[in-house]
Amino acid sequence: MPQTALIDLSSRHVEISPTPERLVRAFLGGRGLNMHYLRKHLRQAGDPRHLDPFDPANPLIFGAGLLTGTIAPNAARFNVSAKSPESLGLGDANCGGFFAAAMRKTGFDRLIILGKAERPSYLFVEGGNITLREADGLWGTTSPRAQEMLKAAHGPGTVSAVIGPAGENKVRMASVMTGLKNTAGRGGMGAVMGSKNLKAIAAKGGEPIPVADKPALTAARKEQTKYLQESRVIQVLGKVGTPFLYEVSNRLGAIRTRNSQDNSFEDTLAASEIEKYSDKMLACTSCVVHCRHRNT
Repeated sequence: MPQTALIDLSSRHVEISPTPERLVRAFLGGRGLNMHYLRKHLRQAGDPRHLDPFDPANPLIFGAGLLTGTIAPNAARFNVSAKSPESLGLGDANCGGFFAAAMRKTGFDRLIILGKAERPSYLFVEGGNITLREADGLWGTTSPRAQEMLKAAHGPGTVSAVIGPAGENKVRMASVMTGLKNTAGRGGMGAVMGSKNLKAIAAKGGEPIPVADKPALTAARKEQTKYLQESRVIQVLGKVGTPFLYEVSNRLGAIRTRNSQDNSFEDTLAASEIEKYSDKMLACTSCVVHCRHRNT
């Protein structure tokens, strides 16, 4: 059964409980469950319309998808949700990489973070346990450097979601990063994290994820993998990467430019131009697309 952790940074109290099956069936996981808990905790804090996003009562929620960490293809993502300091409305950012699977393999599919740590801190999650640790040596570092330091401290298999100096200084569009390229970039979730004096969440997962019907999941995986690999869009993404999506969106006039005053750029870089800077395509956890560039 998936578990949800309610973490109060102010009191250093952690409450762990099974994620109710009725909620899993209603919202599945990821953003759906995040929205349920965000609504619940914002209402408990008072009138959400008047809550400062940097108030310690603003919940910061990390939630992984229901299939993340299993053998299901392309199940690698997590959502970070809070009241947004950028829009002052609902904030939600989606991110790939390896953190979501690592978090789920620690025994948790969701971390709900309230309060504010007394000093710069980070959360270490392993084997169903969560500890709040001092981050004095991490504070002020870039997101790649912070991840390197956390892996050195906790060993191989440690995957982190972190903020850099922008998040620490509550820049309102700051992101949460994991790896070099994966970004929970919408809504200023990194700024909310910084307002809580929380530098990082480091997850070291080794727990198996229970599956109700392994033969059925294996069969579905085989079917979906075949479907994805035969898709022309997936084939192109695997060759030129996600810049292809940007290129198509720009042609369709489906992106925001010039502070949302326009919907495309006249002069833009073709996705194929990036190929000469890449020597290999990589993938997030269990993904068959391989849309990440390994740059030369």
